[in-house]
Amino acid sequence: MAEEQVVKNKKSIFVERKHVTLGMKLVCAFAITYYLLFFLFTTYIVITYNTVFDKSYFDDSLNEVVVSHHYTLFIIQWVLLALIITSLFLVFFKKRWGKFLFMLFTIVLVAIQMQTTFPPAWLTYILEIAIVLIIAPLRVVAKITDIIQTETQKINPFKEEK
Repeated sequence: MAEEQVVKNKKSIFVERKHVTLGMKLVCAFAITYYLLFFLFTTYIVITYNTVFDKSYFDDSLNEVVVSHHYTLFIIQWVLLALIITSLFLVFFKKRWGKFLFMLFTIVLVAIQMQTTFPPAWLTYILEIAIVLIIAPLRVVAKITDIIQTETQKINPFKEEK
């Protein structure tokens, strides 16, 4: 009984249910698969970095500053993707910061992609923002429902006292 009281008293994004809903499981599973494939592709690019930016593919205007800039962006994306995948696993394990970190890192990743990708890949940006917008309202809905239930109990004149 003491554990149930601790769980009820602790503020969490999973106030209403003790488990992750089926919709959240499906969206998180899709997001993990998407970002894991993206992470593996970025890892492959970083490993084969010298062949991607081989001088034979470009003219002589490609200097070391441009090459190091692209390499730095790949490393930043790689780290962000690893953090996104980790935060999605935190959402599965019902940790409080998982969803917040996922939204933060995804928005940073989309901002970096928008600044560095030409031509813009709008469908990719829309997909990533849609995933964030589907996962984001979980705590908001739980808080609104909790407020409604609290207010209903206050104004209910027929409530029996035990």
